[in-house]
Amino acid sequence: MQKEHLPIYQIQDFEALSQKERYFYFSSFATHLQEHQFIREPHKHDFYIIMMVTKGTGVHTIDFREYEVKPGTVFFMTPGQVHSWDLSADADGYVIFFTHGFYSRQYPDRVLYDYPFFNALLSTPVLSLSDVDEEVLRPVLLRLEHEYEGDKPMRGVMLSRYLDILMIELTRLFQPSESIAGSTGRDQTLLQNLERLIDLHYKAHQPVAFYAEHLHVTPKHLNEVCKKKLGKTTKELIQHRLLLEAQRLLVHADLTSSQIASKLGYLDNAYFFRFFKKQLGCTPEQFRAMNQ
Repeated sequence: MQKEHLPIYQIQDFEALSQKERYFYFSSFATHLQEHQFIREPHKHDFYIIMMVTKGTGVHTIDFREYEVKPGTVFFMTPGQVHSWDLSADADGYVIFFTHGFYSRQYPDRVLYDYPFFNALLSTPVLSLSDVDEEVLRPVLLRLEHEYEGDKPMRGVMLSRYLDILMIELTRLFQPSESIAGSTGRDQTLLQNLERLIDLHYKAHQPVAFYAEHLHVTPKHLNEVCKKKLGKTTKELIQHRLLLEAQRLLVHADLTSSQIASKLGYLDNAYFFRFFKKQLGCTPEQFRAMNQ
């Protein structure tokens, strides 16, 4: 049988709180790395991650982009992203995993993509902290750790409250790109909704008009907002999502280039090959060889 996907870990794999589909996990980074050696290889998760580094150095690779690991760095990840790392032996910090269900149970009227660091289209997944920033976050992290290790009544509720406080504090510290910082709330909401739509429909190769209609704007307006705030047209954003998935499958799946083209909705393999080479300057197989 062909391997179509690299490992996708569920939060239960890390002995998280068992509340049906509502899970939460907290650990020191050093303990997490020691107890779960399997996570060093490229893999996906089906939950959200906040990882704060307090000690150590290295490289964290998220969807083919490398980020420096150093003290005072916070990483944010959403379900489905592929990541791996190469870290020094003294790496430490805090790791928090949680599912959408865990968060929405206490906050049913709020959505996680309202937090800027959980918008891959709008922001980078990294935040650099000053010493003062770390002092602001440390008491909240210690309260989370204390509550997680205890067994008091309404433990899940308290954890969700401290988690929300932590994400609010991180939002205050998070500095999005200059273009996004100058966005109106309406534009940012539009881009957030576009990101979700692209993730749902990119394999169908729908035209820009399809997305504009679902977002209740004109194609021209949608393109103008994308170009002004992100420096790319709507079409380029859709193509970027297709290209990212193609890269994931080429490197992490046991599939031929033709099978990948089919999985991504290309009826003409030659068209997929031309698209890939135009975007990256190499053929799909050349890209695979360079990344294995």
